Amino acid sequence: MFSLLQGCSIKKYLGKDDYLIRKYNVKVENKPAGIDISDLRTFFKPRPNKKFLGIYFKLNAYYKAQKKQSKFNKWRNKNFGEYPVIYDEGDASRIAFKMEKYLDNVGFFKSSVTYDVEYNKKTLKLNYTVKPGTPYHISKITYEIPDTLIRHFFNNNLDATLIKKADIYNAYTFDDERDRITKDLRDEGYYFFNRNYIQFIVDSSFLNHSMKVTLRINNIKVPVEGKPGKFTEINHKRYFIDHVTVIPDFKPNDSLAFDTVLHNIRFWNDSKKYTYIFLLDKKRRLKPKAFNTAIKIKPGMPYSASSVQMTYRHLFNYSIIRTANISFDTTGTGKKESGNHYNLNSRIQMQTAKVNSIQLEAIGTNSSGDLGIRGNVIYSNHNIFKKGEVFSINFKGGFEAQTAPAITEQGSGKLFNTFEAGINGNIYFPWFFFPGRLNKFNQHYNPVTNLNFGYSYQNRPYYSRNITSLSLGYSWQQNKEIRHIVSPVTINYVNITPTPEFDSILENEPNPRIREQYSDHMILGLNYSFIFNNQNLKYLNHFNYFRLDFESSGNLLYALNTLFNSPKTPGGYYEFTGVRYAQYLRANLDYRHYFYFANKTNSLVFRFLLGAAIPYLNSTEITFEKGFYAGGANDMRGWKFRTLGPGGYQGKGDYERIGEIQIEGNIEYRFPIYNILKGAFFTDIGNIWNMRESATYPEGTFYWDTWYRQLAMDMGFGLRLDFNFFVFRVDAAIPVRNPAYPQDERWRFNYLQFGGFVFNFGIGYPF
Repeated sequence: MFSLLQGCSIKKYLGKDDYLIRKYNVKVENKPAGIDISDLRTFFKPRPNKKFLGIYFKLNAYYKAQKKQSKFNKWRNKNFGEYPVIYDEGDASRIAFKMEKYLDNVGFFKSSVTYDVEYNKKTLKLNYTVKPGTPYHISKITYEIPDTLIRHFFNNNLDATLIKKADIYNAYTFDDERDRITKDLRDEGYYFFNRNYIQFIVDSSFLNHSMKVTLRINNIKVPVEGKPGKFTEINHKRYFIDHVTVIPDFKPNDSLAFDTVLHNIRFWNDSKKYTYIFLLDKKRRLKPKAFNTAIKIKPGMPYSASSVQMTYRHLFNYSIIRTANISFDTTGTGKKESGNHYNLNSRIQMQTAKVNSIQLEAIGTNSSGDLGIRGNVIYSNHNIFKKGEVFSINFKGGFEAQTAPAITEQGSGKLFNTFEAGINGNIYFPWFFFPGRLNKFNQHYNPVTNLNFGYSYQNRPYYSRNITSLSLGYSWQQNKEIRHIVSPVTINYVNITPTPEFDSILENEPNPRIREQYSDHMILGLNYSFIFNNQNLKYLNHFNYFRLDFESSGNLLYALNTLFNSPKTPGGYYEFTGVRYAQYLRANLDYRHYFYFANKTNSLVFRFLLGAAIPYLNSTEITFEKGFYAGGANDMRGWKFRTLGPGGYQGKGDYERIGEIQIEGNIEYRFPIYNILKGAFFTDIGNIWNMRESATYPEGTFYWDTWYRQLAMDMGFGLRLDFNFFVFRVDAAIPVRNPAYPQDERWRFNYLQFGGFVFNFGIGYPF
């Protein structure tokens, strides 16, 4: 290892007066609230050379290529090398100068930035010290807007202004205010308006460090005919949409004859109906009704840039639409009646994709060490009812080498002892599919509907299982941050046939949950999810994610059985179509906070999970599918899938463990290693519990005064190949606190061995 470190050293390649920049540091004396250190760090350029485990691997690749021009060294330098960042006094001075200009722009005029150099052998650290000047505050704001109509629109939105009296002067905020005003006016019909018409005049007073600001929205200057060099001012033209022509299946290279169809659309906040001109070819692949919720541009109303962007966004929700283009022109239009009322014609052209597609997939799987192979044949129709609906059906099958208890000879000697085959179908509607009229709701929230159905057959070493499912779900975006998902109908029917050997074991099993886990059951329920996510995809800023899921099952059936006095089985429960149905309430929340460091490449992620499931009336135990589990690739990674808990249970068993309560917290530090290779250090803390005492799982019950003593903890390291659209992940974790041991032996630091690491493979980030 020592020779490797010596071989990776780059000091021998540096000249006598060359020093690598190891680090930058900045300190703000008596830091005021108006200065953000993370903004100052953006001026630290060039960035120091990257190190991994304290070694300059990339820099070493560069110098090796300079020393010996072999093909391998050239290839390594091209793909992995990095040019050395040598200290230059001119660069260091420019950084200080740029910082001072930045401080001027945020109102701290006459600030000084100095730096000193801290040497360490052949590397150095640059330390910058900022002495901020006294900030200038805005003492008065006046507005000069000669166009009375623009002044009216400006005053209507004055509460949203970003520049307020007593604020510290900030040139960047002034630019943002220009963009805000421009956006507002372009949404009021000012098609040709741009930010250059907005001017700020600043009058500063040195004595009291204050500024008077005048905001001007200038008119258009046009030359006076016959008077060179003379100009006059005219008001900005306000444009209204005259006609909207929609071509759903535009083919630029074909001269097709179109049928002209007039189609009316009503909007959620308007009682008026708006007429659109549709040009349809003979095939009419998309009906005009398909666009009732997508098109937001209104004929007869002022041009709105936001409506154009919303139309684009909703059109691309249709998978049948490959490209879309919205254009405007004034050809053949002129002033309408009087004033500055001008017309625009809008044209929406779309090109459609292929309607039918077939996709073949072969997938290798690893479920906590159990290897397998799966295959899928997926057929999709992207316009099945000619309104942008998508129908897809998936034929699936697979084998897996699953570790099974030695209770049966079935499947012995076979490499793959588990088989699964099935069919899943989905119909996607780009609106709220419902018998009643919900035009206003569809217009306002643009909901989507998913109808799912499926059947799966599973053959395992000790039982076979048939699973039939059906669900109807709706989802819509309330605003940029809040989303709702409702599934009013969810049906899941499970039919299980155990082998004779396994059936005899189940008859003697004292735990009713395990017996019910391998018996026929049905879930007929309702699901609701509330999702909050304030992530800004344009900027890597801190954000929060919160999801609350609520689910119930069996309540309607139980009420009907009770109302009509239906007979119960000898076991004392009701059945539906000859099968006992589950009755329970289940809720869980998932909270995450994503914190990005100043370099925007490293992040710290916190997650907290809390869940509870309560069976009652027609159920004495929660069904296996709805129980909580711990262990696996996405939660307690120091344990294999469903092998942790419940509580302080110390025994071993062949059954996958579930609980009725879950508490878990995760912390993960993520950082880049090279290019698409990313790394992570993490720790997971949590467990699952039962609500009632169980002879099968002693010490597995949740009690308020003991649960925290039964928390498990692991620590680990992960590698990720991040292709943006696809992430392949490997996590290695080792338990450092295991509640399965006696209470005074649960901390395992003195017993850690390399063989104790658990490796989990996953697709995507764990959270």
